[in-house]
Amino acid sequence: MRDPKAERERYLALIKHFEDFRDDIDQKRATFKTSIINKLGGSAGDVGRLTRDVVSSFNYTEWLTDYIDNDNHPAEARKCAKEHLADTLDKTCQQFKFAFRDMSSLPTTQRKAYSETLKAALETFTEQYDGKLSESQHRALQDGLESYQHQVSRTNAPSRGFSL
Repeated sequence: MRDPKAERERYLALIKHFEDFRDDIDQKRATFKTSIINKLGGSAGDVGRLTRDVVSSFNYTEWLTDYIDNDNHPAEARKCAKEHLADTLDKTCQQFKFAFRDMSSLPTTQRKAYSETLKAALETFTEQYDGKLSESQHRALQDGLESYQHQVSRTNAPSRGFSL
């Protein structure tokens, strides 16, 4: 008969390698996000945070994929990494959506740098994950982009004021 406590301890020992790895790449990602604030023209509140999360997701997902593909890691740890990668991709799609949606809240001085960065990131993201995203992930990306394009078209539309 199997001892549930021993099974649990064995499982935790196997996934500890992934947890340590995840902690390490979380720290690297945080450092990178901090390093690009000035390059983007300031922190820019929630839109800035979301944009930095999106931009930093490329290395992060690459590191996770490399971990998953390494057969030297325990199968249980690689399974945890796969689940974390799926969660990261879901979250990144939502971050794109909300960053695009709220772009108009940024001051004009920051809006250009952040919108260009986000659009470039979206292009790279969709190329990198073409055919690998779920319908809901595609929908989140599309919703964000449509919201942003609507804001841009409203901003560029001629005023309908009562000027003579």
